[in-house]
Amino acid sequence: MTADDAEEVEALVKSAFLASAAKQLAPAGIHTFFKVASKEALLLRLQEDNLILVYEQQGKIIGMAELKQGAHLAMLFVLPDWQGKGIATQLLQVLLQQVRHAELTVRASLNSVSFYQAQGFQKTGAAAELAGLRYQPMSLTMTSTVTAPADPSASVL
Repeated sequence: MTADDAEEVEALVKSAFLASAAKQLAPAGIHTFFKVASKEALLLRLQEDNLILVYEQQGKIIGMAELKQGAHLAMLFVLPDWQGKGIATQLLQVLLQQVRHAELTVRASLNSVSFYQAQGFQKTGAAAELAGLRYQPMSLTMTSTVTAPADPSASVL
C-alpha cells in the first residue's frame, strides 16, 4: 500500500467489516474498529514497522492484508463481492513471506475463525474482547511453503 491508496483501503476495510464482523459487535466495537481502519490510522501504521499489502485487479483495490512488526496479522479484508475467490488466501500467502518470527499471530474476528483454521492457524486461547472488539486468538507456526497468485491479471502489491 502506498499513501495514495489509503482512502481506497479505508473504504474497502470498512465495507468488508460492516458486511461481516460488525454484525456481532456492540456500537463500541464498531467505533473502535473504525478508528483503527481510518485513513489517518493506516497512514500512521504505514510509517511504522507495518507492511500493508493490497490486492489489485484492473486498477481497483479489492483486498488488503497488514503485517505488524513481522509477527502479527493485524488485518485481512476482501471486498464482499470478491470474497470466496481465494483472494484472502493469496494475500496471506504473500504476506507469509515477510513474517520474521517462528509464529504468526492473529486476533481473528469470530466469523473468520474457520478461514484461519483452513489456512493452518490454531486457536491459542479462549475468545476474548478488547475495546469492544470480540476475537479469537490464533497462531500459525511458520513453514517455507508459499504459493504465487493464481490469476495472472491480478497483482498483490
